[in-house]
Amino acid sequence: MGKPRSKIEILMLTSAIALTTLTQYFFAFINPALGILSALASVTALYLALSLLSGRLNQALRESIEIICLIQIYTLLISSLPWFFVSQELLIPATYSILLALCIWHIKDSGMTLAEMGFRKAGLKHIFIGVLSGIPLGAAEYYILRPPPPTPTFSIAHFLQTALYMLTFVGFCEELLFRGMLMTSLEKHMGGKPALILQSLIFAILHLTWRIPLEVAFVFAAGIIFGLLFKRGRSLIPPTVAHGVGNTILLSVLPFLI
Repeated sequence: MGKPRSKIEILMLTSAIALTTLTQYFFAFINPALGILSALASVTALYLALSLLSGRLNQALRESIEIICLIQIYTLLISSLPWFFVSQELLIPATYSILLALCIWHIKDSGMTLAEMGFRKAGLKHIFIGVLSGIPLGAAEYYILRPPPPTPTFSIAHFLQTALYMLTFVGFCEELLFRGMLMTSLEKHMGGKPALILQSLIFAILHLTWRIPLEVAFVFAAGIIFGLLFKRGRSLIPPTVAHGVGNTILLSVLPFLI
């Protein structure tokens, strides 16, 4: 595993994280239009810097910064496209399909293999650990956010739809992006522990839009747990299960029980 080799590499990575934080801050606390402009300017500046410094940055760092740019592009798209044309039930599949398409676009030109990014089988033990991890995570986040019930009464059909969306769209896409792609590339650049912390920090920054400091802290901790689940068997399945179960508990179980 490599480590940052120069001040330029450290500056590039720090700048990418700072620009992402600034964009999310604009979206959450200032003005969405300013957030859109910030995302566009950030991506342009980062890709220009990557081009100008191509001979002075190692491949792992370039991949990490390109993935951070991909996060900014995703933020830009979901914030600027006319989603009011899409029904509420199809909003999650529509937005996360864009994220998945961006991931596939990057993977095609990436130096990482599918196995490195977590496309591996997982044992039943690891999947069970994912389920057990997701339940308390969902309960803890419910007490932070207190979301209202999505429907007047509990519905098996709505519960199953939520579980399907949270596992196949939200859970899988976010785990692929943050653990499978970003964390793996950061590991090659700086080693396991710094990569684990940094990917979780970026994951938390993307949740600034909740405007709840405790939620941002919770997401950071959840990112560490998802990262550890990924590291345990280098498979996306356990963190995806934990992520999906947690969100299902948050949105479609506890609102009807408490």
